[in-house]
Amino acid sequence: MGAATKACKVANTIKNTGIECGKFLGPAAMLIPVPKTLKWTDQDMEDFTAYLKTQIHAARESRIFPLFGNAAPIRDITPSKDSDVIVTLGDGSKVFLLYGFINTVYSTTDGGLCLAQVLQSLNQAGYNIIKIDQLAQAMFRNNGDGTYSGLRYSFMFAPSPDEADFKNPAKNNFQTSLSPIELVQKGEIYQLDFDVLDLMGLIDCIVTDATGSSTTKLKIGVQTECADTDLVALLGSPLATLGNFVITNKATGATVTASAVAIVGGHIELTGTFTSAATYTVALAAPSVLFTNNIEGYEGVQSVDILIP
Repeated sequence: MGAATKACKVANTIKNTGIECGKFLGPAAMLIPVPKTLKWTDQDMEDFTAYLKTQIHAARESRIFPLFGNAAPIRDITPSKDSDVIVTLGDGSKVFLLYGFINTVYSTTDGGLCLAQVLQSLNQAGYNIIKIDQLAQAMFRNNGDGTYSGLRYSFMFAPSPDEADFKNPAKNNFQTSLSPIELVQKGEIYQLDFDVLDLMGLIDCIVTDATGSSTTKLKIGVQTECADTDLVALLGSPLATLGNFVITNKATGATVTASAVAIVGGHIELTGTFTSAATYTVALAAPSVLFTNNIEGYEGVQSVDILIP
């Protein structure tokens, strides 16, 4: 923490006026809401894209949520600054009270209702934000202790989507508010690799009953929740890894270990010993486990119960 300085010692707070670096962020290409508790160091930034990928697949309390980027490009940016509060006194003199907040609405024509649901889930979420421009320059918060975090935004909100008419397409919208004091006093700009703009948040997926299970086989499917994409067909053999699935006896809560897994007839078959008339719950493992097993970008949000005949 910095030492307290008497407010009257103005000379201690004024910065030298020499100019060396002229960097501002350009038009935004990606926003990454991050938990307020998430911090990183210079070592993490040696391969920052890899670090971000790991955090995308982290547990919920430390997970980050990339928005826009190349997956859903920002098509419109609508800025609106609040007015700075300057009071004019009776004798005509002026007194500065506070800065107005920087408000911005970002719009994309991509993502449809699925993205609209995602954006609304972030309403008032209280996350910090990493902002990345079209040249892959990113703005972080320098915490002054050797760590960095997202900038502290005071507000994030998903305004209603714009419906299509005969002259304009439908658009998803996301609004942020940032204090200019936070931006100027704490913000630092770093150049990242352009592949950071390819990052995308996790896609929700569900486990389904492929029917035909027995006392030796559990037969399941895996598909995305929004578009019903068949992940068994899309991902193939990396999905057929034992560690990617968690099996529990629904009645007892005991974990059941399968002995083998394979793709057969377009579905996943989990081989093991299962009891007739018992129900088994099959779920996908945590995103971090899937990521380790080369399944990138997915989270199982719905399991399936299978009754053994």
